[in-house]
Amino acid sequence: MDSSHLDVPRGDFRVQEDVRVRFNEIDGQNIVFNGNYLVYADIGVTEYFRALGEVQPGPYFHQYGTDIRETHCEITYHAPARLDERITIAARISRFERMSFTVHCAIFRGEERLTDIAIRYAHIDLDSGGATPLPGSFIAEVRRFETRTPVQD
Repeated sequence: MDSSHLDVPRGDFRVQEDVRVRFNEIDGQNIVFNGNYLVYADIGVTEYFRALGEVQPGPYFHQYGTDIRETHCEITYHAPARLDERITIAARISRFERMSFTVHCAIFRGEERLTDIAIRYAHIDLDSGGATPLPGSFIAEVRRFETRTPVQD
């Protein structure tokens, strides 16, 4: 994962969703099972697109005749979350490439950073299933929305 993700303070994430750690999310060590952080990240992505005006990413891209598919994910664990703790799932789009974008989700307990997750999504054409360039209007909308401007490759 690009180490610049670790430098993004909680206040630079426009989307933040508080959740409580539930019993079914912990493992035998009484901490959140590592795979559940991807579930938390999915909540962050959904809330991000809700903030852009859609309940889920799919309908947002369907207006362009496209969709997105996860192609890569990296997780850096800093500290564990435990049963019944309130944690914050923070999300932002951190990078644009020609035919993909990256969502950075960070999990916090108060101001303590627990986890950083980078998820790359390919932008695909619904008819052909092939990768297609990101719509300029999407990039412009995200740039207006974000506090910290995403990197563009």
